Amino acid sequence: MTEVEKYQRQKALATCGGVCEVCGKPLTNSTWQGAHRIANTKTNRAKWGNFVIDHPLNIAIVCSLACNHVCNIGYNQGECLKLVQQIVQKELGNFQASKYFEEKKLQEGRN
Repeated sequence: MTEVEKYQRQKALATCGGVCEVCGKPLTNSTWQGAHRIANTKTNRAKWGNFVIDHPLNIAIVCSLACNHVCNIGYNQGECLKLVQQIVQKELGNFQASKYFEEKKLQEGRN
């Protein structure tokens, strides 16, 4: 496992508060898995794109395959669309915030 992968795993574990997002069971660095809400398949990558499939909001941190299965929303088009909307809104907010700070930096440079 690379250092980047280790960092990503630690960040994911911290983000969920160290507990399974489905059942609440405490997790450790070695007792969890990432569950794709929209499954990581060729069909879904073609339909939704890599950006959605790999996005952190599409990944639930869970303790077991049973809890992993509960997270699957791929069979529900409406739930998939809601998740995609959340991802787009989050990324749009990130873009707008970075654009704001870039503009502010430019303005400060002019003064």
